[in-house]
Amino acid sequence: MKFAVYVAGLLLLLGATGCFGGRHKNSTPPPVVDLNAGGTNASNTFIITPDENIVGRVSRVNEDLRFVVLTFPIGQLPPVGSRMNVFRNGAIVGEIKITEPQRGNNSAADIVLGDAQKGDEVRPK
Repeated sequence: MKFAVYVAGLLLLLGATGCFGGRHKNSTPPPVVDLNAGGTNASNTFIITPDENIVGRVSRVNEDLRFVVLTFPIGQLPPVGSRMNVFRNGAIVGEIKITEPQRGNNSAADIVLGDAQKGDEVRPK
């Protein structure tokens, strides 16, 4: 019982000293930056816009039937019938047309021009 009283007293003492320590009453607040200063053409203002380009990867290739299976980020499947370019090492190597089936984050596509390999990147035209 005495041990529990000592532990409770110690915790109370540590808690009370923790509330009073560590504060600096003379600290200065951080500076306020006004992004609208200087009008709309100010050089210190900028606009952040999300990247809306759909970028996918070739996950499987069937060269005999000239189609590929593509993997896209979740919720970013392109519409059926849209055409996309195939990129390898930054250069366009082919063109595909999105077809069905589309399941989850995967879609099939026909190879229209050029070729495609596993790992190639696909982006809208």
